[in-house]
Amino acid sequence: MKMTTGQKRKNKSTYLQKVLIKVRYGMVRQVLRKQILRIGIEISPYYLFIEGIENSVIPAITGLESDFSAGILLTEDMGLMENNGSGFSPEEFLDFLKAGQKCIGIKHKGEIAAFMWINFSELKYKLLCMQLKSNEAYLWNMFTLEPYRGKNLAPYLRYKSYEILHEMGRDTLYSISEYFNAPAIKFKKKLNARILKLALYINLFKKFERNFTLKSYV
Repeated sequence: MKMTTGQKRKNKSTYLQKVLIKVRYGMVRQVLRKQILRIGIEISPYYLFIEGIENSVIPAITGLESDFSAGILLTEDMGLMENNGSGFSPEEFLDFLKAGQKCIGIKHKGEIAAFMWINFSELKYKLLCMQLKSNEAYLWNMFTLEPYRGKNLAPYLRYKSYEILHEMGRDTLYSISEYFNAPAIKFKKKLNARILKLALYINLFKKFERNFTLKSYV
């Protein structure tokens, strides 16, 4: 079925809004990289981090009323994340839960303000794949919904995840941040996360695919 002129305008407007949000939060290079992806070229430098509660101080939330809570989100919470903007649907979130992953989030007055995912079995990113030990976890897909950005929720939620995972016996925590994702790197540095290595993923027209370690910090 063909889209109407109104629908096309709405889609263009939504796309433009997403681009402007990324520009607003210092992710200009990410926007440009995604444009290059459209022609079949992906060149993605990224950092592998190790994180944990040691040497971290709990960050303060700014500009948000006290009526909020942080904890593990349940199956019934997935429906609250429709049109969340993270690139995944509630149905995909349910699949993550069924696969044994957990979602930790911040709720504010019945709404999901921010969330992140925890994989207990493997760290998988591009061509990098690590099987995790019983004391390890992979933290991924940290996302703050637009109305709640600028309130320091990401570092606060990350710290709360450290506490929850520490109680579960998971004291070695890994994460990935794209090299040009300045906001993600900034909040991890606030929590004294440590870079393990800088790597580069290259995919040329789905014919050449490689992953290289550019620098090791250990």
